[in-house]
Parts: sequence; structure tokens; C-alpha cells
Amino acid sequence: MNFKPQFPFFTARPEQVYLDSAASTQRLGAVLKASESYYVNYNASVHRSAYEIANEATQAYECSRTALQKLINASSPSEIVFTSGATESLNLIAQGLHANMLSGRKILIMTSEHHANILPWQMLARQLGLEIETLPLGSEGQFDKREFQALCSKLTQDVALLAIAHVSNALGNIYPLESILKIARQHNILSVIDGTQALAHVPVDVQKLDCDFYVASAHKMYGPTGIGMLFGKYDNLLALLPSKLGGEMLSDASFDSFECAPPPLKFEAGTPNISGVIGFATAAHFVHQHLAEIQVHENTLKAFLLSSLLDISDIKVWGNHAQPETRDNSIATVSISFHQLNVNDVAQYLFQSNIAVRIGHHCAMPLMKVLGIGGTLRISLGCYTSKEEISFFMKHLQAAISALKQDMSSSVSKDSEIIESREGIDSTSLALPIASKIAASKGWDNQYRQLLLASKKLNTLVVEERTEATLLKGCESDVWMANISGELHGYSESKVIRGILSLLLEKANSLGQEASSFDYFTYLEALHLTQYFSQGRRDGVGHVIERIKRLLKTA
Repeated sequence: MNFKPQFPFFTARPEQVYLDSAASTQRLGAVLKASESYYVNYNASVHRSAYEIANEATQAYECSRTALQKLINASSPSEIVFTSGATESLNLIAQGLHANMLSGRKILIMTSEHHANILPWQMLARQLGLEIETLPLGSEGQFDKREFQALCSKLTQDVALLAIAHVSNALGNIYPLESILKIARQHNILSVIDGTQALAHVPVDVQKLDCDFYVASAHKMYGPTGIGMLFGKYDNLLALLPSKLGGEMLSDASFDSFECAPPPLKFEAGTPNISGVIGFATAAHFVHQHLAEIQVHENTLKAFLLSSLLDISDIKVWGNHAQPETRDNSIATVSISFHQLNVNDVAQYLFQSNIAVRIGHHCAMPLMKVLGIGGTLRISLGCYTSKEEISFFMKHLQAAISALKQDMSSSVSKDSEIIESREGIDSTSLALPIASKIAASKGWDNQYRQLLLASKKLNTLVVEERTEATLLKGCESDVWMANISGELHGYSESKVIRGILSLLLEKANSLGQEASSFDYFTYLEALHLTQYFSQGRRDGVGHVIERIKRLLKTA
């Protein structure tokens, strides 16, 4: 079945190749219509009024709870709590747990967890005096028999809580929860499952899993942003303390005390995201109805994508995709890196061809540190992805690799070429070798090439100087900068970022006393570079400019 016509985004943007569904899926047309219908036809607050449209809104809201219950096979709609998303759900659990709900002194976390399933447990560990221990993966990020046995050996009476994703957002690994949780229950271990990446791709049955908590976000499964859910066994929800207090979540109140309403309203203080809940239910109906077809479609595309990627010797595939024996235990989310190239440089090339992929640590910094890499390029498919789009992606990926590997000794313009001044670029800047060639380059392809050339001319900060003290955090790729004997030096593993550094440092080192007050971002705008910057790159370049000025002021 061709699902793409059901997603209006692709009608509006037919040129876009969207391979970033793990970050956020596109919205189903029926979801948009359902949310709009609420606002147009029965916009009223829920649970609080007896007039007709309020009753209609309340009925739609509570029917949405039933839709989610059916999707994950919870035993009752009362076990479904609506939240703003999986992150709020995880924080709600961590903030609501108390010592009487836990036994043991350890919290176990899978190495591949999203920050949202790590940070709340760090807070809980500090509050209750618990210890956090991580569950290891293989050297390539895979989870096989060895890793399973190692995990099971850690499930003892000493463990209070197990926090694990059903599916890894960074690697695409599917973890064998049913087998893991069977052992966890034998040791009275509370289980918290992050199902954010699972619901759109694999069947979920919380009764079969017998997990204590399960969380998800609607926007990862074709629903609206800003809405998610928390499943909890009813007894656990009764025991869990509410972290948000206010209207609707109570059954009685005085100036001295209050009594909580029964779950799930106990955790839904204030006016909820009613249109989001209704849209969430529509997405749940869609996934529930079509999941078998979606799985066949995505697995076919995954096999084609992996076969194409593994044919390229420059590419390193991570996670369960890396090994034939674990490949089936994964969804169509594939993380790759390159043996000689930087993922930022490759992605920048792809972005100019309207190919949306994700680069970086994917909110899994600890995982990347364990794997010994700065980040990956992640390709994540959805039900609307086509084989033609993967072929288009592979064509441009190979072109990017070839462009980055080829000898870049020739420049786009001759050094002797007379360059007309551009508005905002003075003759002094145009006399600078790197700036002059960037200014002469027309279009991103040529400017990209010139940045690669410029990367070779960077005043490189030597390895010994690349320390925590010189590391600049908050950039797309790690950047190190220092003032060495009155001259700025820098380094990044990304050639494009090294090129930008070369351009900036060339200007800074030429300015003398004016360097610390110069407007470097306007300088880049005048060179027509910033129009190709993502917001992340703009932020990163902004951090670099701040560091340049700080280094010059303290020199």
C-alpha cells in the first residue's frame, strides 16, 4: 500500500526526501483533520461542564484514551495518562517514585538510552541514595547473545529499577523485552520502558511484556507534537506521587489539604492538550490498522538500504544492523559513520539536495562516548518512504563521498582573477586568500569546495593542545581553539567546519587590535555563506565567534 498520499506534507513539498522519521514523523492528514475538527465543531474544556459541546469534547477525549489502551493492549483506559510527550512521562515517573515503591539500591540503564531516559534517573539516584549502572553493548553497538547474558547477570535483588528503551533511537536496535522483563519480575525490579521509537514500527502489548511503565510520544508515530502518553499498571499509578498540581487532578480540596482524584486524572492537572489528544488517537487508529503492512514495507526498504550501504567500503554501520546475526532485531533506522570522512561534511552535501537526515549524537552522548565516535549520520524511514527516495539518497551519498575524497588541490577561480567587491566585503578582506576565493564562488557547490580547500590552510591546533580546556562545546562537531603565541589556532574533525574556522581565523589574525570587536557573522553573511547554515550550524558558528573574541581579549 502506498501511504504517502495520506500525508499532506509530501504534496506541499514534493521535492523533499525525508529520512528523519526517528526525530519526528510527518503528520497524517486524518490527524490534522481530527485536531481541526475539534476546534471548529466542539471546542470546549473537558470534564468540567454539562452542556452539549463540552460533553462531546469529553467523550472524544476519553475515547482517545481507549484508542491508546487498545494500541498497546493495556488492561484499562485508566492506565493511560496523557502528557506532553515521552520526556514528561519519564520525568513524571522519576519525580513520583518514592522509597516504598522500590527495593534494591541500583538503577540499571541501557548504554544506548536517550538523555530523557538517563537524566531523570540521575536525579532520583541522588535523592534516594541509589547507584546507576549501565548495561553494555557490543563494540559496534550491537545487542546479541553475549550482551543479553551480561544483562541478565545484572538483574538481581540488588536492582531497584530497570530503565530501557524498547527500540534504540540512535541505533535502531530492538531489545528482547519480554525475556528481559521476565527475569526482572523474578527479582521485584520496577521496569520503565521508553517506547518512543517502537509504536510506529513494532507491535506493543504491555500485558504480555508485563512492564510497570511504558511511555511514548505522538509525533514519533504520525501524530501531533506536544502530546504523549504514560502507561502504568493501575496499582503503580495509585502509589506514584503527582508532580503537577492544580485543577482537575483532585477530588477534594481545602486551604489546608487536598485529595487526589483517581488515576489517570491524578496526573492531568490543568486544561489538557485536547486537540493533541484527539489527533494522537487518530494516529493510534492508523498504526493499529496498518501496522502489519507498515512492517512489511519498512523491512523491505531496510534490506535495500542496508545492502546499498554495505556495498560502500568507506561506510561503517552501527548497532544490530552491523552484523548479519542481529540485523533482524532492528527497525528501519540506520546509523552510519565514515572511515575517513566526517558525518557533518557528508550531511552538508546531502542537505543541499533536499535530503533530510540527522547527524550528531541523537541525544545519546554517553553511547557515542562508549563507541568512541563523535556522532553518526542517521537514516530513519517511515511508512511513507519509497525505494526511489532511498536510491536518490544513495546516489547523492556516493557523490558526497567522492567529492570529499577527491584531490581538492584545484580551486574554482584562478588566484589572479580580479574579484569585484561585494557589499559588506572591503578590499582588505578580498585581499585575503581564503575570503577572496569564497567571494568568487557562485552557489553552494563551489563554496563547499572552497571550504574543503580552506580546511587545509587552517592554523591547526596540535593534538597535545586539544584538551578539555580548549574544547568548545555546543557545536555540531567538536571544535578546539587556543591562542598560541598571539595567533589563533583551531581544529575540528569536520573539513567544512575547519574551512569555516580558517576563514574566520584568517580575518581575525589580520585585524590586529580591532579583531575582538569585529562583526564576524555579518562578514560571513556578506560572503553569502550563512544562507546555507542550519540553525545548529548558526549556533555553533556563534559559539566559535564568541570564543575568538574571548581569546583575543585575554591574549
